Amino acid sequence: MDKERCEVVKGERLMGNGADDIHTMLRGEVHACVRRGMRSLSSYEAMDPASMRERLGVMAGAGYLGILVPTMAGGEGGGWQEAAIVVEETARAQPVLALMLSSHLSCCHGIMLWAPSEQAERFLPPLAAGAVLGGVAITEPEAGSDYDAVQTRMERSGGDVVVNGNKCFVTNTGPGFESGILAVIRGETGLASMYIPADTPGFHLVHHYRFAGWDNLPNHAVLLQDCKVGGGNLLCDGLSRDDLRPFLAGGRLLTVAVAAGMSWACLEEASSYGKERNQGGRKIVEHQAVYFRLADMATSIASMHTCLLQAAACMDSGGSCLREINMLKLFSTSRLEEIASSALETAGAYGYTADSRLSSLYRDAKGLQLHWGSRDLMRMEIAADLGLETA
Repeated sequence: MDKERCEVVKGERLMGNGADDIHTMLRGEVHACVRRGMRSLSSYEAMDPASMRERLGVMAGAGYLGILVPTMAGGEGGGWQEAAIVVEETARAQPVLALMLSSHLSCCHGIMLWAPSEQAERFLPPLAAGAVLGGVAITEPEAGSDYDAVQTRMERSGGDVVVNGNKCFVTNTGPGFESGILAVIRGETGLASMYIPADTPGFHLVHHYRFAGWDNLPNHAVLLQDCKVGGGNLLCDGLSRDDLRPFLAGGRLLTVAVAAGMSWACLEEASSYGKERNQGGRKIVEHQAVYFRLADMATSIASMHTCLLQAAACMDSGGSCLREINMLKLFSTSRLEEIASSALETAGAYGYTADSRLSSLYRDAKGLQLHWGSRDLMRMEIAADLGLETA
């Protein structure tokens, strides 16, 4: 999507004129883009790093890697509704690519939240153009999702900052990718945020995670050992847990978008198989048990998609909606697992083979429940926001 087109999208959304039509058009553009100019791969075949770079390059050329970045920083100037649509439609085609895109957009979002304008204007243009791939480094081996227990620390050394610690499950890192991470670390007056390029001395990839799903996702454990970063890369010191809420809301909203797109893919695969496969003298989709199952899937997907856009509109308006997004993430990732299981069962034993895309979607669905916080963490945060937590 070119900059002029994106400005039209943004303007129409803000004025409330024809937003549905604009979003439908955007969805069609993304649908075409994620399939255009790419090597032909079987639907179930995992992407290799070369394919990932190729596909990301196509999407960068269309402006999707900078969809959230302001135009003055080289981006498209879109909002969360547009970002949700881009990620959702990408997930329908390639969940792994959607995870990479959501991590990249979350990195951009964090920089926009916490960086002074001069830093944002330095870091965001390469990210928006896709010259650099962004990632997020919050989780640590001993802290998990307990942000108060972050152990990675910074010390000032002249005009530089030296960082020491371990981060795990950092997406968009690895050989062949020019990348940088937005790291949440222990600062001098609380938590701090810092942008660390992967080529910084002391930045080490120590383990490539191989997941049960998410085949070939570039996700690593990162060791920051006397990692000497320029002082100008420190975005903000003195962050509290409340300061993290809008950042977490953005990452989790995009996770919901991935869940919605994957759910669509499950329904499409199951419906397609059901229309081709004969059983008992008729297509299996003609059996009441099967088309009831597909109807239930479609109903859940419609609810998921509607709530996703409502939450994105809340984010665009500057509203505080982390609690609602946590609820939506809990619902959508739980329902996705059920949808993937039902879709796989619709295809019978074939659905469980490695040759079926449904087996891949089923494995990916379980992993998404852990992305940006497990379901139990969502329940804990929802309960706390409702005043239900116990001493």
